[in-house]
Amino acid sequence: MAYPQSLINAWQSERLVYRAIEDNEVDTKLLWELTVNDPISVGMGSTLLLAPSALTKMTKLLSLKSGNLLHVFICLKVTEEEKESSATPTPIGRVALFPEFSDGPHHRNMLLGITIGDGYRGKGYGGEAINWALDWGFMRAGLHRIGLGCFSYNPAGLKLYRKLGFVEEGRERESVLFERKWHDIILFGMLEHEWEALRGVGKKES
Repeated sequence: MAYPQSLINAWQSERLVYRAIEDNEVDTKLLWELTVNDPISVGMGSTLLLAPSALTKMTKLLSLKSGNLLHVFICLKVTEEEKESSATPTPIGRVALFPEFSDGPHHRNMLLGITIGDGYRGKGYGGEAINWALDWGFMRAGLHRIGLGCFSYNPAGLKLYRKLGFVEEGRERESVLFERKWHDIILFGMLEHEWEALRGVGKKES
């Protein structure tokens, strides 16, 4: 039987593969290094106080995010040469889809969060992973809307989200203090029909 490529390649994109984050010490430490203990990740994509974070806090943070619809490591694919040495995909970031309110129904509406680790930024991996997460959310999980926020002092992020097709929906004015200045949070969203138009697909006929 010939299986659809979209099914065979469901957990990968052109240069990346996506794997579940396991409940073990190795993955917990890796997630800590990529997120709350990386000053770039905290300063550019979080409202956490910019301060070194203890690894022990990661367990609590993970428990708070237990309602995530999707939370996976972004990994580099193994090359043919690396396969011969039994190498495994290298985690370089993480991407998540999560509800705005953890104790309420999601109404087919999720927020997107992404982190790319030091040494891998500026190479297009973030955009590739976001596109994969959008496809997964709208095609696999039946979402109607995916939103995100971006700080106004992050021009690279703003440019990327607009390029990927997100629509600016509003802003939270002067809600983030960064380097002794107040900045806005720019709110973006993508609806199911907008994703369909971007991908050139329509709803399946029943």
